[in-house]
Amino acid sequence: MRNNQGLSTPGPITAIFWDAWSVGSAMTALFRAGFSDTDLYAVGVLAGHAPDLQDFLDSLGISAADAAYYNDCFQDGAVLLIVGSQVSGDQRRALDLTLRHGGILPPSCELLRTAM
Repeated sequence: MRNNQGLSTPGPITAIFWDAWSVGSAMTALFRAGFSDTDLYAVGVLAGHAPDLQDFLDSLGISAADAAYYNDCFQDGAVLLIVGSQVSGDQRRALDLTLRHGGILPPSCELLRTAM
């Protein structure tokens, strides 16, 4: 995971989904697990040209490499799920549920996936 978004440091869990149904399923599971609507954000474009998300992702503290990956996916029609959490146990739960419902982490986070 990103240096400032590791499980030992509070920060958002972020993942890409290639369809709105999957991100909706993940959000439903997260709500059932106790996350509130102020913890969850889905960013996507239904029609038209997708805006560049680099500045937005940078403001979340996402590394430049991961931001570039997410931005490329977003430009190709993916939906970005952002799960805010300040407790490492909640981060672990959020990551587990996100991955179970089809969330895709950037390549720099693949080691985290195998550690789960």
